[in-house]
Amino acid sequence: MEIFFGAVLLILAGAVVLLFAMLGELTSRLPTERETAAARDPEVWPLEDARLGAEPGRWPAELAGRAADLDAAQTLLVLSTACSTCKDVAQQLSDELDRGAGNDMAVVVSTAEQARGERFVQQYGLQRLTHYVDEGGDWVAGEFNVRMSPTALVMRGGRLESALVFQDVEAVRTKVNQPKGVS
Repeated sequence: MEIFFGAVLLILAGAVVLLFAMLGELTSRLPTERETAAARDPEVWPLEDARLGAEPGRWPAELAGRAADLDAAQTLLVLSTACSTCKDVAQQLSDELDRGAGNDMAVVVSTAEQARGERFVQQYGLQRLTHYVDEGGDWVAGEFNVRMSPTALVMRGGRLESALVFQDVEAVRTKVNQPKGVS
């Protein structure tokens, strides 16, 4: 009987060692933050279906302050709680805010449930920015025909000047700040 328990114990010890070896191998295959940043596509594309020139019929109260400065370009980033690229963008924004920068944009979080959107905002520290949780994506879809994320909505004079699909916050910021006619 002791030989049987000894064999079982030996097998279990081998299985635990094998399990930890497999976990170590899996962990080594996960992308690091540096690899994720390097994998971000720096391209910024126009969103073809957006209603350029549209002026919202109503601004959510949370964004009304952004609408007040009609002369300057205002950038609203549309993120979704169900989008992995949006989570990366939210982390980029959070990292910028942690460094004391990046407070030049507002965020619209499109989500199926208000509570889920609020958790997303809290998780990434986006409450430090002007933000609006757009339940069902109704506001952004209804006003601008935008149903894709992440998208940067560039507003000027209270109207949608451009809608840009992106993965890298710095790339979209560079594109938005480019003089007209430069591509």
